[in-house]
Amino acid sequence: MNQKFKTLLLTAGVLGASFTYASNATVSLTNETAQGDIDLQLGNINLNAGITHDVDVNASTTHVGINVQDSESGGGGPLEIGVGIRAILIDADINDDEDELSAALGVGGWYRYTIQQANRLSLYASLYYSPEVLSFSNLDHTYTYETRLEYMTTQNARAFIRYGNTVVVYDDGERNEINRGFSVGANVGF
Repeated sequence: MNQKFKTLLLTAGVLGASFTYASNATVSLTNETAQGDIDLQLGNINLNAGITHDVDVNASTTHVGINVQDSESGGGGPLEIGVGIRAILIDADINDDEDELSAALGVGGWYRYTIQQANRLSLYASLYYSPEVLSFSNLDHTYTYETRLEYMTTQNARAFIRYGNTVVVYDDGERNEINRGFSVGANVGF
C-alpha cells in the first residue's frame, strides 16, 4: 500500500472515529499535501491530535498535544489564546535512505482574533518550537507555524486560506520543509 493512501486512510480513520468526541475538526489540502487535526475541549483544557503528509518531500508528521485556553477568551470574546505542549513524530526520507523516525516535544501556542467590524472574519496563527534539548533520534530541532484567514460560513464552520510550514533540521545539517505553502481548508465545530 503506498504512503499517500496510508496517510489518507489514517487521517479519515482518526477524524471519523473522533467525530463523537471532538469539539472541532480541521482539514486542509493542496495537490501535494493533506493535513487533518482534531480538538477535544474539556473546559479550559484542549487535547489535540493531527497528521500531515507531503508527497513532494515524502514525509509525514503526527502530533498529540495539550494546551490551556484562556477562560475569558473562550467565552465568545474577539480574542482566543491557547498555550501548551505537543509531542511530534516525524517520518521522513532523509538523504534518499529508508524512512527514518524522529521525535520531539514542542512548546508553543495559538491565537484567533475575530475582527469586530467584520465578525465573520478572523485571523488565526500558531507556532510550536522543539529545541535540541527536546528533540530525539537524529533530530536537532524543529518548528511548525501557520497563519490562516478564516471566514465563518455558518455558526459551526469556518473556511480558510492557510499558509504554513514545518521545518525539520537534523544533526547532520540536513533541512526538510514539510507542508510548506498555501492551502485551503475548513474547520467544523461539534
